[in-house]
Amino acid sequence: MSEQTLASVRSSGATAPGRFTFSWDSPIGVALAFGCLGLAAFGFSDALPALIRETAAPREDNLAFFFLVKQDRWLLLAGFLSLFAASFRLGARDKPLRLGGGALAGLTVALLAFCYFGHYFVLSGYDLSRDEQMADFDAAIFAKGRLVQPLAPLWQAHAQSLNTLFMPPVSRPTAWVSGYLPMNAALRALVGFVADPALTGPILTALGLLALWKCARLLWPEEREPAIVAALLYCGSGQILLSGMTSYAMTAHMTLNLFWLWLFLLGRRGADLGALAVAFVATGLHQPLFHPMFAAPFLFGLLRARAWPRAALYAAGYAAICAFWLAWPLFVHGLVTGPASVAAKTGTDYFTRLMQTMADFGPASGIVMAANLFRFFAWQPVLLLVLMFAAVVLARRERPTLALAVSAGLPVLVMLVLLAYQGHGFGYRYLQPALGSALLLAAQGWRSLVKERVWLRALTLRAALIAIFTVLPLQLWFAHDLYAASAQVDARIKAAKADFVVIGWRDAPLVGDVVHNRPDLSNRPLRLLADFLDDDLIGALCRNGAVAALPLNGLYRSLDDYFDAKPESAAEARFPTLAPRLKAAGCAVTRLGGS
Repeated sequence: MSEQTLASVRSSGATAPGRFTFSWDSPIGVALAFGCLGLAAFGFSDALPALIRETAAPREDNLAFFFLVKQDRWLLLAGFLSLFAASFRLGARDKPLRLGGGALAGLTVALLAFCYFGHYFVLSGYDLSRDEQMADFDAAIFAKGRLVQPLAPLWQAHAQSLNTLFMPPVSRPTAWVSGYLPMNAALRALVGFVADPALTGPILTALGLLALWKCARLLWPEEREPAIVAALLYCGSGQILLSGMTSYAMTAHMTLNLFWLWLFLLGRRGADLGALAVAFVATGLHQPLFHPMFAAPFLFGLLRARAWPRAALYAAGYAAICAFWLAWPLFVHGLVTGPASVAAKTGTDYFTRLMQTMADFGPASGIVMAANLFRFFAWQPVLLLVLMFAAVVLARRERPTLALAVSAGLPVLVMLVLLAYQGHGFGYRYLQPALGSALLLAAQGWRSLVKERVWLRALTLRAALIAIFTVLPLQLWFAHDLYAASAQVDARIKAAKADFVVIGWRDAPLVGDVVHNRPDLSNRPLRLLADFLDDDLIGALCRNGAVAALPLNGLYRSLDDYFDAKPESAAEARFPTLAPRLKAAGCAVTRLGGS
């Protein structure tokens, strides 16, 4: 074998024919190392729920641990297997990765279409969580040119029966709207003027890819491969794809943060003003904390660089932006409060909300966060963790690495203290606003590795391709299975020939989220919480002979099956006492069961 051939073999990480030498710094070594991590996570997933009980956590039925066992450990294992399969017989690949403008445009359109059709065919066209429901709830209000939806006097006195979770803490409100900031819902309302509002997430997902590409090209203008790697990781992220099918604000957070970074990296006065305009929208999407956390490390870089005029511009801009959005809840509070309203002493302004959430911080928070991080990496491309780690180790002194690393990691530390529990979500959704930084950090790590390991090009392409046919279908199935369980209950309620249906919080796992109504209460049947159904409301509803539907346990079978829960008897136990009260007030009563 010639010296030239030997040199080529060494640079590719391969071995000469007939010989085998193992090195951790090789494709097989990387696969085995990450495989150990995946198997350890798989085994540790059984230990975490027991550990959380021992620390006296407030939620023993924490969704983080339920999903860890039911979904995330299998995704981590599938990710390891896909990387292991991609690592064999790689050989050398000296030819750089290529992605032309036409291919990028095609990929962007494909992302949009995939997320849009996925909303209906994967997620059953259903808003599962209250966060998703509130986005469409507010969008319906804003589409009519209102900031809040007025409530009739009857419902002012009984608003809680309609489910006011995540709304301003006001009893007997004169109007209602969610307690979130409005810009995510406003974006959905704008799209709804010209198209299906469900296109909002897919459009933002597609735009996020373009913004990520622009950021990578500005960070590494002499190289196209880091932008290609970032784009591949973006398109392979189950969290990005599945969140793009929903009305969660996190897709908008991620995309607007990437647009902000694009404008910030341009470094021109006009671009800086544009970045502040984007920052205004991004800060007001649903919670005010996520965009400032993303932007802070980059803005701190202005101080380190002594760029005083730019720093002063951004300081003034963010002071105004934060003042505006921190005052918004108090403004909305005034819109929904009337003479007979009773406002809670805490929970309206962000300071009291902060104190309330921090009160839950304790020993269990760290364990919950560990489960969140397992979930985060389970829903990302398998190479993301490896490449991020490589950037921190090998390229920590290069210009963008520190800012990207802090931007990607800061939400973990902040949310650990504020609110470790995320509830529903694909991956760890509180990290999605900073996911652009994580992807760019991984691209930086790829740059550092590929210089001496040209086999990484082939590994990256193979891992992406194999994951499309292995990990992604599993993620889609897990998502469909979850959403379909609640969507089936929702469909049965919609089909009921009744004026209202009464549902209890404890009838089935998370069944309270099924109690959602249109802002103008035009839906039939209305969905009411049994816990707040008193004689005054029963008398008003039944006065004209309304039809009331009382669920049987079978209505919730799909939820019980999904959560491996023993069917509760609360729904049918309510019937003998509630049905006579309804009939005595003039209602006709029907039983609502499963099919």
